[in-house]
Amino acid sequence: MKKILIVGARKSGIYAALLAKKQGFEPFVTENSDGNEFEESKIILRKNNIEFEFGTHSFDKIKNFEMAVISPGVPLQSKIVKEIEQYRVPYIGEMEFAYKTTPTTQIISITGTNGKSTTTALTGNVFNYAPFSSVTGGNLGTPYSELLLNNPNPDIAILETSCFQLETIEDFHPKVSVFLNFSEDHLNRYKDMEEYLTYKKRIFKNQTSADFAVLNADAFISKRLEKDINSKIFYFSRINPVQKGIFLQNNKIIFKNEEKEEEIVGIESIRLLGKHNISNVLASILSAKLLKIDNATIKKGIETFEGLPHRLEKVRELEDILYINDSKATTPDSTIQALNAFHSKIILIAGGSSKNNDFTELARLFPDKLRKLVVIGETAAEIANSAIDQGFNNVVFASTLEKAVELAKKVAHQGDIVLLSPACASFDMFKDFEDRGDKFKKIVNSL
Repeated sequence: MKKILIVGARKSGIYAALLAKKQGFEPFVTENSDGNEFEESKIILRKNNIEFEFGTHSFDKIKNFEMAVISPGVPLQSKIVKEIEQYRVPYIGEMEFAYKTTPTTQIISITGTNGKSTTTALTGNVFNYAPFSSVTGGNLGTPYSELLLNNPNPDIAILETSCFQLETIEDFHPKVSVFLNFSEDHLNRYKDMEEYLTYKKRIFKNQTSADFAVLNADAFISKRLEKDINSKIFYFSRINPVQKGIFLQNNKIIFKNEEKEEEIVGIESIRLLGKHNISNVLASILSAKLLKIDNATIKKGIETFEGLPHRLEKVRELEDILYINDSKATTPDSTIQALNAFHSKIILIAGGSSKNNDFTELARLFPDKLRKLVVIGETAAEIANSAIDQGFNNVVFASTLEKAVELAKKVAHQGDIVLLSPACASFDMFKDFEDRGDKFKKIVNSL
């Protein structure tokens, strides 16, 4: 029985271990951290007779394994990975491991700095109405390994694919690769934007001329990507017509290829806020069209999709003030998209843990868009200084999210929007962006 070392015991690691066991391997899970958050993981591992260690890595055991599966949260520069390399144990990531168990499944793989989760979930919603067995997840929150435990050989897998997952692929081969956009992110993991882009581009690595690449005609990066792509390229655009792909014209979404031009749906069917979400819808529809999904099915999938939590999510309207939870906005660019989604004056709650981002571009919008900026967390001073540099002085510091909401409520006028769109990660004050968003909703609903 082949022994597999699983590095990391969060969701990806646990479900990789379960899938490995089901496939006849003998997995061993190693996790450097320990704490209450791992209690459920330990219960699952014990129940399935999978050996594990928490709070340490036993480096001397590495030589006993024939391969390793690395969770996406484990950097390739970490000591455990370097030790695995030293012992010449081959390693792959969780998504690659899952892929190897069902290589006949057609994959729509969706990457980009922003909009991945919404586009993935929306595409999954379209395929829910199609006559196929399909699964939806990946970086969205349900690892591919977990999806395959419940449905071992689906026809279609729609997978949000992060750069961390793309670091450790070998054979992962999407039928449709979607590259939504590219902006500054993860500079706490990568040395610069070029290294970040190098991993993002790996989404196209194993594609051939029989496959499809979906690119954003409105994004500058797409021209650079073309030279690295062997598959057939189709474009989506919110701004201009395209020769091959999908575009918006007179509030109608139009698909065009060599054979035909046809209207798919009007934008009144889209229930999501923000122009950026129209781009996400275009990418989703184009993916479905490339896999021959009919227009009626696509229309139904678009019309019934209400969006994901923590992404421009309407929480409550109180005293003619609208409260919006956009906790998933963990980069300045995603907060720019959020500010551009509204015409009303905004009280913005921003700040969190650092990804070494530059807030200058974001702060340029403050004088026009904001009534008040409330800053929290590790990056509070940095964002405040960027605002002041751009001539916006209406800034206040809050020590907690509760105090931030309280301050925002005090200064908001009728018709204003109180927007949590942090432009930063959440790990300074919260478990993750979901935890931050859930706490915001709880605070707002108790006002």
